[in-house]
Amino acid sequence: MDIAALTMLVFGIMIVGSGLTGLFAPQLLLTVLGITDTGSATLLFLMATSQASLAMGLYYILASVNETRIFFQWSVPLRIINFIVFAAIIPLGIAPMQWLLVAGLELAGASATAIALASKSDFIYNPFDVLRIASLTLALVAGILAFKPFGIYGSASAFLLISSAGMIYAYHRFNPVQIGEQ
Repeated sequence: MDIAALTMLVFGIMIVGSGLTGLFAPQLLLTVLGITDTGSATLLFLMATSQASLAMGLYYILASVNETRIFFQWSVPLRIINFIVFAAIIPLGIAPMQWLLVAGLELAGASATAIALASKSDFIYNPFDVLRIASLTLALVAGILAFKPFGIYGSASAFLLISSAGMIYAYHRFNPVQIGEQ
């Protein structure tokens, strides 16, 4: 798997996670995005778009596993358009500032894929590094989610607890010295 495929895989997993959150914990997703109107139309729209996110995420995952490079190339300008639209609705007062997270993820994903497509480098699978990155990503998400109810100290504590546990597990499960010797 090359780096471009890896960026698509990670983006697909994030979108699937977002879709599942919207389907099974819609109030959590509304809170994270700063959306306060929770009428039946809001929940209906959220769940419908969450299902679409789930399907789109699976497209990204399948494209990455099959290394469908044309899909990677098409996704870059479309995700940049998503960023422009998502960012533009914030100053118009249509979306709250938290929506910048969604816009930023679109731009970051598009940029990472574009850079990876240009570099044409291969990704060398290292389970130790994969576990470290996964634990830091999970810790970051937990830290963000813990900020509103628990404040900065609760957020930092959640991040440190999860990242430390992930790093310790990664080290004990896949000793980096042993991986380097293989």
